[in-house]
Amino acid sequence: MTRFHKRNHPLRDALDQELRQRTFPALTAPCRLCQFVLTVSPSSRSEEFQVMQALASQQGSPLKETDNDINLPLFGGTLRWEKHGEFSSYTLIKPGIGKTWFDDPLDFLPASNWFDPIPGQVFRVIQLSIVSTDDMASDGDCAALFNPDHCISSFLADKKARIWTDFQKHAEGAGRMLMQDNGLSPAGLGRLVQQLFDLGNYRKLSLLGWPQVRKAMSQLNELEQQLSYLTQRVEQERGNDESLLDEITSMAAQTEHLIAENSSRLQANSAYYQLALDRIKSLNETPIDGMMSLQDFTERRLTPAVRTSESVVFRQNALSNRLGRSTELLRTRISLKLEEHNQRLLASMDKRAQLQLKLQTMVESLSVVAISYYALQLSKHGFEALLFWWPELNVGLWQSLSVPVVITSVILLLLWFRRRLHINKPAESSDKPL
Repeated sequence: MTRFHKRNHPLRDALDQELRQRTFPALTAPCRLCQFVLTVSPSSRSEEFQVMQALASQQGSPLKETDNDINLPLFGGTLRWEKHGEFSSYTLIKPGIGKTWFDDPLDFLPASNWFDPIPGQVFRVIQLSIVSTDDMASDGDCAALFNPDHCISSFLADKKARIWTDFQKHAEGAGRMLMQDNGLSPAGLGRLVQQLFDLGNYRKLSLLGWPQVRKAMSQLNELEQQLSYLTQRVEQERGNDESLLDEITSMAAQTEHLIAENSSRLQANSAYYQLALDRIKSLNETPIDGMMSLQDFTERRLTPAVRTSESVVFRQNALSNRLGRSTELLRTRISLKLEEHNQRLLASMDKRAQLQLKLQTMVESLSVVAISYYALQLSKHGFEALLFWWPELNVGLWQSLSVPVVITSVILLLLWFRRRLHINKPAESSDKPL
């Protein structure tokens, strides 16, 4: 197989490892869990990994650069670490149930300052107590642990488990969930707990951009009003196109900046919302009469917020398209004005050329007189020179006879030159390269 391994795809092992990751450890009731969710910036990822790598080395478990999760024994229980895109989760698992089902979350930690070297901000803390059917108290006692106005309870995993929660932070500084195990396998119980934790995390993460949504709605209202006013001015102020184009271009720049500022967060909101819906579907939930289910809570509280976020995305894109059409309209109108101006300019130049041609014709007519005059003067001097050699020559007679001859010769010569000029011009223009 050595020679065959040389033909491995470069991502074969990495993808196999990715498929094996994010497997929650098997659980057995009764037990208690507490999950700390911390948002971690990309610049702090290396620091977080070094802390977890050092902790894993102390427990004899290597942590590779490509690992995104690990299970470590810690303080008589188990620590599960998972790294996600924007956050990391630290889940501490303790077997058995104490005197109270819910207590201070810091009691799960080896020390109250255990999280100090780990970077990030606390985003969510949730406690989950899992009990068997035999250890279960009455429904009234279970419901008393939660806010009666927001208590949620339903059967999960085809009625093999039941859950109570209210998705609120209680006096101990964490949320609460109580689960009754009705016969799930340890691996099945672990998968169900992971799905519940993912559901709560993704549901809250889908609201992370809500402040940006509210801010964007206010900005969109203002920009839409400005565009409506500018559209009216475009129709009314036809002589002020350049100024209107500058204002619309400025608005388009503000809109594109708004889209660039919000698009990634709003897209993440939609992605987290879809993940939350997928987790609800995988829970195989069965509602209980008179109680709000997980699906009901999500549809009533989360779905409207996500729909509002989606409407902001639609309004941003619609505003950008409207601004583009308005800009194109003004540019077209300005181009038409420039074409009209150019046509008037060309007409003026044509008239000027015609005037120049008429003037040139007049000058050519006057040139006949000037050339004839100089030619007659030359002929007069010629006859006077001949008189020196030929005294009997009648100079007056020959000068009078030379006048029509000289003038006719000059006119014919100029006509010949003009004809040659008009014949050579088309030939020269046809020789020019295209």
